[in-house]
Amino acid sequence: MSQIKIKTKDFDFLKTFNSGLFYFFYEDVPVRRVYFNNRIVELVFSQQDETLIIDLSPDIKRDEREILKKRIIHCFGLQEDLTGFYNLCKKDKVLKEYFPKIERTRVVSAFSDFEALVGAIVSQNNSYRNYRKQMRKVYRAVNFERANYKEEKIEELKLGYKISYIMELTKDYNKLNIRNIKGIGNYSVNLYNIFQKRDYDSFYIDCLTEKIMKENYGINNDFEENSKKLWGNYRGLAEAYLQRFFEQK
Repeated sequence: MSQIKIKTKDFDFLKTFNSGLFYFFYEDVPVRRVYFNNRIVELVFSQQDETLIIDLSPDIKRDEREILKKRIIHCFGLQEDLTGFYNLCKKDKVLKEYFPKIERTRVVSAFSDFEALVGAIVSQNNSYRNYRKQMRKVYRAVNFERANYKEEKIEELKLGYKISYIMELTKDYNKLNIRNIKGIGNYSVNLYNIFQKRDYDSFYIDCLTEKIMKENYGINNDFEENSKKLWGNYRGLAEAYLQRFFEQK
């Protein structure tokens, strides 16, 4: 067994894992099978003090470990300084109540961009709880290896109208700008920017976000503009945390 070790700061892996703030894991244990270099690689995560440890099979070469390390650093936001966001949370009328749950956690990105776009499609008109169940089915049945995405396999997952969108994505991925892929609209692009590209100035408006802003901030219109006034360049990150906390109620 070989390992990747990453020094961390202001990061609690188990707290992050248990928070549900991720698009990376689909099981109840911190293990993930990823499609990497034309094969499936199993990654087993743990943390000792300020070191994130990833166990992997011994056949992974040194250069492959370096690629995986860089990818995991991105996915876990391990080089992000969230001091500004923490200061915002402490002043925000709602986020300050949840700050103990927020501190030392991270939103975790999908391992691949293709996986993130599949997730963006599955999340449409869906609760987070349902999304997680459906993504677990996708992960177990076909993982995120495009070669596995045969129509008959995807139909077995019972995703309704989203099946055609996923098949279009499989066909057009890497050929078109994501905005031109069928089923990827402004909502999905903004979701992708926040969770995958870690662009926290992106923002999406859905029923839950509107409900939070109306009931907890007294905002009934101009949600886009008011999100900038409330959270500035961290509005997408604020939204990600708020949605998780209010979905759990």
